[in-house]
Amino acid sequence: MSMVLARKPGVSLSLRAALWRLLLAVVVAALSAGSAAALSVSTVTKADTDSLLLQFSKRGGYPAISRTGPVEISLAFPAGTLAGETPPGPADFNSSRLLEGVRLEGDTVIVRLKSDAFGFVGWPEGDQGLKLQVYRDPAGANWSPGAPSATPSTTWPPVDPVVKPSSALTLPVTPPNPKPGPLDLPPLPPSLAPPAAEPAKAGQPEAAKEAFYAVPSSMRATALRVSPDKAPVLRPDGMARAPSPALTEQPAGGKGQVPSGGGELRQAVKLPPIPPALAGDETRAPVTPPAKDQKPAPAAKAEAAPKPPAADHAPASAEATPPAQEEDHDANTLVAAQAERLAGNFFGANNMLRSLVLSPKLKPDVREEAMHTLAGVQMDLHKDDLAGHYDEIQKALNEAINVNPNSYRVPETLLQLGMLNLRVGNIPEAKGYFNVLTRKYPTDASVPMVNFAWGEYYFDRGEYKKAEEEYKNVVEKFPESKFVREGAMGMAKTLVRLGRYKEAAQIADYIDKRWPRYYTEFPQILRITGDIAYKNGDFKKARDCYMLFYNMEPDAKDADLVLAKLGDIYARLGNKPGAVDFYNLAIKDYPDSEGGLVAKMRLAEQGVHDQPTISEMFPLFDKPQYGSPEEIYRSIIRDHPQSPLAPLAQLKLAMWLLHQQNYPGSLKESAAYLERYPQSELAPKAEETAITAFERMAADMLAHKDYDRLVAAYKEYRLINTNRGLLSDTTRLGLALAYLRTGDTANAIKEASPYIGPKESDNGNWALTMAMSVYQNDRNWREIVELARKVQGWRFSPSQRRGLEYLVAEALENLGEASRALPLWTKMAGDRDLEAEKRCYALYFVAKEAMAKKEWEKAQLYAGEADFMFKETGRDPDKRKAAVNIQIEAARALGDYSKALKLAEAYAKLCKEGDDDYAGNRMRIAAIQRAMGDVEGWRATLTAMRDAAPESLYGRMAASDLAASGLQNRLDALTRPQ
Repeated sequence: MSMVLARKPGVSLSLRAALWRLLLAVVVAALSAGSAAALSVSTVTKADTDSLLLQFSKRGGYPAISRTGPVEISLAFPAGTLAGETPPGPADFNSSRLLEGVRLEGDTVIVRLKSDAFGFVGWPEGDQGLKLQVYRDPAGANWSPGAPSATPSTTWPPVDPVVKPSSALTLPVTPPNPKPGPLDLPPLPPSLAPPAAEPAKAGQPEAAKEAFYAVPSSMRATALRVSPDKAPVLRPDGMARAPSPALTEQPAGGKGQVPSGGGELRQAVKLPPIPPALAGDETRAPVTPPAKDQKPAPAAKAEAAPKPPAADHAPASAEATPPAQEEDHDANTLVAAQAERLAGNFFGANNMLRSLVLSPKLKPDVREEAMHTLAGVQMDLHKDDLAGHYDEIQKALNEAINVNPNSYRVPETLLQLGMLNLRVGNIPEAKGYFNVLTRKYPTDASVPMVNFAWGEYYFDRGEYKKAEEEYKNVVEKFPESKFVREGAMGMAKTLVRLGRYKEAAQIADYIDKRWPRYYTEFPQILRITGDIAYKNGDFKKARDCYMLFYNMEPDAKDADLVLAKLGDIYARLGNKPGAVDFYNLAIKDYPDSEGGLVAKMRLAEQGVHDQPTISEMFPLFDKPQYGSPEEIYRSIIRDHPQSPLAPLAQLKLAMWLLHQQNYPGSLKESAAYLERYPQSELAPKAEETAITAFERMAADMLAHKDYDRLVAAYKEYRLINTNRGLLSDTTRLGLALAYLRTGDTANAIKEASPYIGPKESDNGNWALTMAMSVYQNDRNWREIVELARKVQGWRFSPSQRRGLEYLVAEALENLGEASRALPLWTKMAGDRDLEAEKRCYALYFVAKEAMAKKEWEKAQLYAGEADFMFKETGRDPDKRKAAVNIQIEAARALGDYSKALKLAEAYAKLCKEGDDDYAGNRMRIAAIQRAMGDVEGWRATLTAMRDAAPESLYGRMAASDLAASGLQNRLDALTRPQ
């Protein structure tokens, strides 16, 4: 019923009748009776503290807390506050270190203790609770009625603490701080401060200059910023050119070079030889055809009158007619042999030329041309087996040069010699001939072919970067050359191999606008243009190029790939039946070729997947449609390693093995991909596949605690080692744990350190804990301090904060920075929630500092507590002995010799008989006995020491003291008045 009325407080407000007032009083009494049963008592026990929790059912007055007996604390509430409260039920205090029981006497709660050596503090716990924390304090044993309490009485609300006299020393109490917060570190020494970061150096690299042919325009040459009279006149080969005024006005010694776009000097175009009679005073090229019998006319001076011509140079009369010339049969034979060569009859041409050059009456100019033609025929005859006929061809070329070393045909023959040696692999000889050509005849029309030849050489060897440079030199340095078309074509196909399709598209556009009918001479340009368009996403243009190429050359060597590409294009354009038709055609006509295998791969994967991802491929691998994907991929990689689709097959093979949970195999294939195709656009996907395989393998090993295998796998796969930044946080921390468990702490720290940054996180806390543990075990104190500085601003829980501050204090102490560690030790000495295993050290170091400052009472108090905790925890026997030693010396300094003697006897029990510490303590006991006036005890102690080890240092010291005492006694007897 009380509960019903309590939910309707409006009834208690009615004053209309006395009956209701009486009823309200009954309800209040019932509520009071019910609340008394709600008083609860509970305890929490830690290493050296007990906490008593009292919970009331209602809010009341606040008690005054005081010590009222040697083992008793009273909580006195205001009168009437606990009226009606029944005593709390039985509570189990067996596990408590200090609490013995609780009883209720009127308005006072009496707390009984098991020992008189205690201190206490209390504070509110919510609105209806009270927490009383009792801790061990040796000074509490000195309490007596009427004396100041070992701990100030605490009232609610708290009042300012009363300043105690120095004689009432107590252990400190650090107020509990349950809120997360940063570390409370002292100022650290400058030697441990991190170095200041160096300012970043200014300066940015200049943007790369774009090639002139990359401009999206039909104009391919760079515009010149010169006047019209200085602009070069470009004409096709074979047309005569009128000298520009800019050339005729050059000073003597000029080289006659015309500046072209971009500021560089380009060589003039080599034109056909000009007859001397027409040449006049125009500058000639360094190499010219052989001169006829005519002699050059001398130049006339402007101011002198012309002299009459000599008789032998007199012009013929108009009526004179030239004599009839005889037919030159040798020249006709040469022309006929050249015609046979042009017709492809190399054997006929060879026989005709060999017969011709055997004629002893052959004119020099005809012999020269015949020898050069014969050398060319040798190249044509044996073009498919140059190495087998190398000596024969080289001999013919050298003989042609030796006929007339000054011939204008020599540069072309040098080019042929260089190309011959290049094709048979004689690279030094090829370089030599090419160098002679470019240095001795820099303006010859054959010079661009040197770069083109090197481009073809590097392209065939797969050195596409070098090939690109050579082709680029042809296009940029010789834009007017007749070989620029081939150079541009070579550059386009090289850029395709390099995967730079946008640049390749610019070159293809350049070729198409400058030579629009080039595909009729070289249909392969359609294939290359189709590849470029396909890669750039222009599928309709790619389709048209491929279809035209296939219709022009259906039996081309790469027709299988064209059919597979057409299938890809139709698939991308949404025409699936058309795509299947082309794939089936490729498989039917070329089942074992690259295109046939690609078609099988497309059918097995049900489409085009040239940018595969793990999430995309796994559903397809679940139900392959056409054979085994692994078998198809391996066939492409094995049989067609140079195919553009080989990298794709390699990547998909790695994904397939990952799908089959063959993690080592997937890692192996991913590593092979990145080794073979490091610059591929699919390289990131290969890295992703490898990382995924390693993470799944690592998760399995960590689950089975197979740390050795995990570390071995990580070291084995260099791909994972060099890309460990791509691993997930879980895997990297698991790897750190594996290193730690295998004893490789350096690598464990290396893997964990990146997670310890300015901002805290769960991973960072785990890494910090591990790093601090490693540094502490390795006694790497400096790293502990630096790491604590790094994370000082993190919001640590109270337990984390205590642990880290303890490590910092320990590190500073070991680094010789005791003064900086003292504030932390002092704080921890008063922290009742700190583990006793750590607090004993804090108390010891505070006692040690107090001893150094001759604060004897404080040193004795802290050392006594440290001694007790070292004993209870079993930690550091040497530190316990040092704590007892501090108590002994402090008691001696205070004149409390009886306590000092008792402590010295306890110290003796901590030493082994025969040790220096034991003997030295015996000497100290004797000194204390003498200071107390116990001469007999002093003499007995020294005598025992002397007799036990007469030859030891302390035995001789004891004997010396005894002898000196006897002498003094005899002296006193002699001088004593009778």
